Amino acid sequence: MILSLFRPASPPQNAPTYFDIRLADNVIWLPGEDNSHKYYHVKGNVILCLNQPLCVKDIKLHFQGHRYMNWDRNFPDFSIKHQKMPLRERLFMHQIWSFLPFSQNPTPITIPAGNHEFQFQFCLPGQSPDSSQGLDDCYIRYHLKAQIRTVKGGIFDALRPVKVCRVYQSCLLPEAQAIERVWPDKVIYRATIPSSAYTFGSAIPVKFQFIPLLKGVRVEGIHSHLMESHKAIQPILGSRCRLIVRDEYHGPDWDEFDTLSDDEGYWYCTTRILQLPKNTRGCLQSASTGFLHVKHTLNIEIRLLNPDGHASAINLTWPIFIHFAAPSSLGDGATISALRSSMLGEASDNPLPHYNDHVLDRTPDEPPPETPLEEPDNREGLPDYGHCDSLTKIPSYSTAIRSGPPSPVPFLDDDD
Repeated sequence: MILSLFRPASPPQNAPTYFDIRLADNVIWLPGEDNSHKYYHVKGNVILCLNQPLCVKDIKLHFQGHRYMNWDRNFPDFSIKHQKMPLRERLFMHQIWSFLPFSQNPTPITIPAGNHEFQFQFCLPGQSPDSSQGLDDCYIRYHLKAQIRTVKGGIFDALRPVKVCRVYQSCLLPEAQAIERVWPDKVIYRATIPSSAYTFGSAIPVKFQFIPLLKGVRVEGIHSHLMESHKAIQPILGSRCRLIVRDEYHGPDWDEFDTLSDDEGYWYCTTRILQLPKNTRGCLQSASTGFLHVKHTLNIEIRLLNPDGHASAINLTWPIFIHFAAPSSLGDGATISALRSSMLGEASDNPLPHYNDHVLDRTPDEPPPETPLEEPDNREGLPDYGHCDSLTKIPSYSTAIRSGPPSPVPFLDDDD
């Protein structure tokens, strides 16, 4: 009797033998910088296998998005597990669809035994926030849930976690970033990175080049720190940061540097490699949502040792964008080629105007080019009142005095 209390509960006799949600990919890719894609279509199937008929009240599909924020005071130390507070979790997105036909008076439906497949398709807004997973005290998560409710009050659920990610222009068109400056009478320095966007698990190669202008000056060390900052927008404002990658380099003498010569001079070169974490546990992706902003900054300090013994410092700062590696094909409506063509600015449907179609500026007395000049006819035109001598000018005051009063005009009677 006592042992029966510890036995696992057996499933109901009418429970499905298989109940699951199938998607082509558990990651939904959204265009990050293309405003033309306002919605993204998600397609999938709900698979239901029954070994006996099942009388159900409804079969529904839920798409939910949850956000949670309760910053831990021990951040970024994860040796102590975070104590989650369920009251801090918020449901910010919820869509529901029913697989059964709608009726004003719903009646139970008996699903026969066998294998059943329910296809579904829904639209995800393009402005949906990115999934943010990896920290226990702050996250944004999505999932699909298929639910069956039976007549006898039984409920069967099937869950499928879904991740929402984006593809950005910087991921497709990397552009090298370089900083080159001159410290008069001390050193010419140049720092270069191949791109400002990197994927998880990749490396950031930073190339340094120097031309010493002061005899006896040398590079004492190069300290590189990749920082991650969090800025909370909801429910309250707040910010925090943590160190992601650190690289400490102690500079040798100039003879041990690699050398390179160009038109500007003779450079001493070295390259440092910063290895990024492979998952979101060690680093979140860069994102800017209405809930949380995550940014990454590469801070570099180059320490120079002068001949007299005092140290000088050069500080460099680069914004770094960390993202997920996108697959070669992203599904309907959001392929890499489509994004690349829209970002490269291909020719639109309206062709450019031809050179001969333009209209030159003309003076006010010049007729339009479309209107031909008319032949003058022999008809007398309107007089030019500006040059008419017969018009009487307005008399001045002195002229009016000299002219005297006007002569009276006699009125004649009809009898005369």
